[in-house]
Amino acid sequence: MKTTYDILNALLDRYERSATGKTELSLETGNAVNMLPGAGRASGERSDGTGPEGQFPEKRLENVEKPARRIWFHFNRKNLPAYFDDTSARPKSEINESCLVLAGRGLIEIRWVKHEEGNLIEKVALNTKAVGDAYRYLGRKPRAAAASEVCALARTYSAGAPSWAASFFSCMAERLSRGESVARYFDIGDLERVELLFKAVREAAVLKDETPRRVFSQRVLGDSKAFDSVAGSLARAARDFHPAFRAGEGEGEGEREGWEQKEVLAELGLVDNPQHLFISGPLKFSVEGRVVDTEVFTPDLGLPSEMVRQMEVLEISAERVITIENLTAYYEFIKRHPGRFLTVYLGGYHNSPRRLFLTKLRGYLEAAGREVAFYHWGDIDYGGFTIFNHLRGKCGLELKPLCMDVATLRRYEQFGLPFDRAYGQRLRRLLEQEEYRLFHEVILYMLEKGIRLEQECVEVDR
Repeated sequence: MKTTYDILNALLDRYERSATGKTELSLETGNAVNMLPGAGRASGERSDGTGPEGQFPEKRLENVEKPARRIWFHFNRKNLPAYFDDTSARPKSEINESCLVLAGRGLIEIRWVKHEEGNLIEKVALNTKAVGDAYRYLGRKPRAAAASEVCALARTYSAGAPSWAASFFSCMAERLSRGESVARYFDIGDLERVELLFKAVREAAVLKDETPRRVFSQRVLGDSKAFDSVAGSLARAARDFHPAFRAGEGEGEGEREGWEQKEVLAELGLVDNPQHLFISGPLKFSVEGRVVDTEVFTPDLGLPSEMVRQMEVLEISAERVITIENLTAYYEFIKRHPGRFLTVYLGGYHNSPRRLFLTKLRGYLEAAGREVAFYHWGDIDYGGFTIFNHLRGKCGLELKPLCMDVATLRRYEQFGLPFDRAYGQRLRRLLEQEEYRLFHEVILYMLEKGIRLEQECVEVDR
């Protein structure tokens, strides 16, 4: 009966979360973790990789000693509403019979309600001395065995992997060895999907060029749609382990939360389709000896990533270089200020081709001994501040904010959007960081008024 299977599964879930279950997990996975490259570094320990290749300590689940606290499943209306259905006695009767079968097999012990023996169950306990039989009865793989297999995979994919990917694999194995959850990234019971994720992490870590997701999926995972099932997990792994997203490089703790999945994947080089860099204004550059004058393109020009890599800047006659966060604001700006500035659309968080373009502009100006100011215009919100800071740090620019100050917020205060307490806490963390000093005044005003401002309602008229 499905209900009885659910009861036994619930008991095994609780067993795996118990001290005994975690001890079993540690015994099963500990040797695998020690063989991982870099294992133990987080705690200051070193791993020399010793131990028989691919072997794990054997320990039969049947021999696990009974824990001090028994593992119970309580029969009540919340846990088992069908059992207390007053309209029919059949569900209760069938559950009683099925539980008696499990008890007869030695998998559970039944505790009846006093004076209702044989009629009304109070709770059932898992027989932890026969837990191996319970797993086999359900056709379920023990968590310890599943974790051991994941550790073996992590060891395989960690060998020779780039630093951030290797750190991810090592951390997953270490967490499993301590009985900690890795559910943020994957379900250890789904080994096929775990391997898809590990393949995607390893190969994404070595990407050098922008690659369409479908192409990456076909080449790496053998199916053009397989990547969709692990894209979110890959993005979470990158947020937590890739140096471009981690705190400590001009970013606050929680900065990773500001990056949406699509932006994270684009930073890694995984895009829906090949992307173009949209620019407007006076610029001359050459590609393979051919000169391009962007002023003849109205209102703007889209450059493919390959052209950005090959281009050599020849002349910049703009008064300013201005990067703009959002597309609507970008087009409104170049319509109001045609030809004066070299304007670049970032598309939210900038990726490597956009940063390369800005770096080439900076390099040309430095070589020519010219001073042209770089500005960034974004939302007056947490994301806008962190995009600005990340762009400034990654490109090495003396970047200045445009219309991201208190005066702008006051002017357009009626268009301000409210934010919740958690958002306010994230803003307050920026006040503790010197690299955000440019925005401390406006952040204080945002906190006072409880508002943020999107750039689409702002008109740049100066």
